[in-house]
Amino acid sequence: MPAHEEPLNPGDQALAGTPGSGENLCPDCHGSGMCNDAPCTTCGGTGKVIEGIGGG
Repeated sequence: MPAHEEPLNPGDQALAGTPGSGENLCPDCHGSGMCNDAPCTTCGGTGKVIEGIGGG
């Protein structure tokens, strides 16, 4: 992984910018970035996750 790319958060399915993926609100913190007065562990406190898009 190149040094400029950030690591995946636990809730991410792909790196940002991966074809066929897009940002979505974190399902655990609902976009706030916080859970129980601490940064959300699913999104890393960003409030968003990278998910696959499209249908099958």
